[in-house]
Amino acid sequence: MTSSTLIRWGNPPTGIHNTPIYLGLKTGAFAIPGVHIEARDNLSGADYTEALVAGAHDMGHIGTPPLFAALARTQEDVVVGSGLVRYPPFYLMAPAPVRSLRDLAGQGITLNKLRTCPHSIIRTLLRWEGMEEDQVQMTTLVEGEAIVEAIRRGDTAAAVLWEPYVSYVERVLGWKVLAEGRTTMVPSNYGILLYVRRSLLTSQPALVTRLLAAYADSVRTAQQGLAAAAATVQERMPQVPLEDVESSLRREAPYWSADTRLDFRLLDRVMGELEIQTVVPERFVLTDFLAEVPLAA
Repeated sequence: MTSSTLIRWGNPPTGIHNTPIYLGLKTGAFAIPGVHIEARDNLSGADYTEALVAGAHDMGHIGTPPLFAALARTQEDVVVGSGLVRYPPFYLMAPAPVRSLRDLAGQGITLNKLRTCPHSIIRTLLRWEGMEEDQVQMTTLVEGEAIVEAIRRGDTAAAVLWEPYVSYVERVLGWKVLAEGRTTMVPSNYGILLYVRRSLLTSQPALVTRLLAAYADSVRTAQQGLAAAAATVQERMPQVPLEDVESSLRREAPYWSADTRLDFRLLDRVMGELEIQTVVPERFVLTDFLAEVPLAA
């Protein structure tokens, strides 16, 4: 390892689940002497998949669907750990008078994309109500801000969102959380994982171990300093009021995990869901893309 070592770290789209990276880079929790970590947010899950296929990142954390969509197309990356989220961080929201999904029969529900975790949440809730998928009208808008605007205009009867947009829609538009992914999809079939380029793991395994430890330290730093964490996130998302960022972290940060070890049972459930979503082909072998990395001493 030399003073010129550069790690190109990949993040999901700008949001609260990058909080440990944002705050860790600022405070030094996410730092290793002699290593420059260059972190970049990806515009969307689909953009992240393409970035991985193109070899744009050396290491990073990412939601399971875009990661495995990339692994189905490239052999260059391997999963080395579990990230801070091991639950679906998505929320079905609706106006206050709505009591259940049955009240939304025949009406529109907006989500980011079909055959995704939000879609799976809606399917599960429909099954609980004894309803079929064609009894609601699903519309897709990729970006959280676009979904918020659809709510504001009255163009949708319900929506699946994520924080900090959930807190904003609650406070400003008066909608409520009708169902949480965390308590709907039990046990979870979604998570954020840590990956690394195979070449980096082969050439510098000790550095990968240290990066995993720095990630865990950064998660704990964020959980223990929510005010500083919220301020740091809001710098990246100035369009979202600070009070909504703070609310979102109070809602989610207690459920984050700093344990970076691979969770094999979660991975098995993830694979089952991704097969349903046709994200991975039948020939995909999960164990070909896993590497256990020793924890830092």
